[in-house]
Amino acid sequence: MTRTTSDLTVEQGLFERGFAGVVGMDEVGRGALAGPVTVGASWVPASATLEVPGLTDSKALTPSRREAMVPEILEWVQVATGSASPSEIDALGMTQALRLAGLRAIQALASRVGEPLVESSAVLLDGKHDWLTRVPDLLSLADPDPVDRLLNGSGRSWDLPVTMQIKGDDRCASIAAASVVAKVERDAEMIELASDHPAYGWTGNKGYGSEPHRKALSAQGPCPLHRLSWSLGASPDMVARAWALRG
Repeated sequence: MTRTTSDLTVEQGLFERGFAGVVGMDEVGRGALAGPVTVGASWVPASATLEVPGLTDSKALTPSRREAMVPEILEWVQVATGSASPSEIDALGMTQALRLAGLRAIQALASRVGEPLVESSAVLLDGKHDWLTRVPDLLSLADPDPVDRLLNGSGRSWDLPVTMQIKGDDRCASIAAASVVAKVERDAEMIELASDHPAYGWTGNKGYGSEPHRKALSAQGPCPLHRLSWSLGASPDMVARAWALRG
């Protein structure tokens, strides 16, 4: 069966509504046990035509094809990434950590494209749950936004209109581009981190819960780069030691 590749059909619907561009966004690493969660953001202008053959969901591509595709993507559109660290994930929870990483990605993108163009764009977000838009509850209305606090003046809390797209990394070229670049970047980071923590097998599993990774957690416990508030299958003493090492 021939693999369906992404196109700009959904993006075109947003261009027809008057948006100057589309910011396609996707996350990588949400379900991992260690390492950052990384969000990719691509900016596709209304004038764009698709120029990356075979562009699709990063998970459907081999590692070598993803890596070869990154220069093609960056030749086509602007892409930036943002991440939230394991300690930020533990402090905020995953939904807020995704929002933090996403805002960092948009800010980095705006520094390349220009804030006016990003401000006149719409976000196309993979999945069915909007983790980018802040929805404060009644109990938090009077409280400072914890994500804004972590941005520390290095970014702004962008409030762009968000359109959700289920299987967007398959269907939408803007999302697929963001997905590929974010995955290649995060995979490379996990391989680099593995040199200091070889027991967990991050070179192969990239921080996800593979059997060797879980066996290492059970035998020697987590390190500070694990998501220590998660259920890791390690003893409380092992987890406490990792918290202490994190500081």
